[in-house]
Amino acid sequence: MKKFFLIAVLSLTVLGASAEIKFKSLDNIKGTNVVLVDDNAPQTVKITDAVLSNNGSEYPAKQIRCDVVDGIATYKLKFKRLTLFKDCKVTLTVNGEKITINLQKSLLDR
Repeated sequence: MKKFFLIAVLSLTVLGASAEIKFKSLDNIKGTNVVLVDDNAPQTVKITDAVLSNNGSEYPAKQIRCDVVDGIATYKLKFKRLTLFKDCKVTLTVNGEKITINLQKSLLDR
């Protein structure tokens, strides 16, 4: 019984740890567009702020869209069009919590 309980707790911990916002894509069509995905999103998601940090400068989002379908949230962020990407990060405020996604690492891992 103790082993079953331990396995159940560890399984829930792993599931909770894997729920995070992930980088999906970036394009430069009519602005720098970043798409992020959250596979385990709550029913209601409110993004109050999004800032792109690039090469020491910060750019606030010009447009923020969020769609939640079947517990999967897709965040579409539009920023000023950039031609150079160096040390890129996006900082979002989702439901009052600041979250930083390292775009540079995600771009290099592809």
